[in-house]
Amino acid sequence: MSLVPSIFLLFLMFAASQAQSVIVHITTSDAVDLARMIASDEGYDIQNTEVYYFDSLKTRDGKPLLKGYTSVGFYIRGNIRSSISISETTGQAFDMNSCEVFDYPDLKPFQERIAHLSKTKRKTAQELADDAGCSSPKVLTNPISLAGR
Repeated sequence: MSLVPSIFLLFLMFAASQAQSVIVHITTSDAVDLARMIASDEGYDIQNTEVYYFDSLKTRDGKPLLKGYTSVGFYIRGNIRSSISISETTGQAFDMNSCEVFDYPDLKPFQERIAHLSKTKRKTAQELADDAGCSSPKVLTNPISLAGR
């Protein structure tokens, strides 16, 4: 057997492994910080910790709610307002219950950092929705002013 086909096969396997995106570990504190930015962009005064709080969301056995995502709950008076899931390859975030994609300008630096580390490109709103099993995503791009609340 010739060595050329074997070397070519190894090269293809190496090239394929280099093209794959890398999963980036998003710390709980980073995930909560991003969820806090989203809540602020939605017009909530999150400084009032008696009313608003954030917590990591996992299954009963400690696994992620959605594979490839870190999820954080945003609660108002103990009731969940948003289940914010953050992609571990793009840093993009969406609410898996309402199928809202959070694409606010202040989230971009975090998204760019995660995408750079994972060596991948942003997903479309529909790709994010497909990951969560929802349809017709609504993309939110304009923050709401606290003055309007």
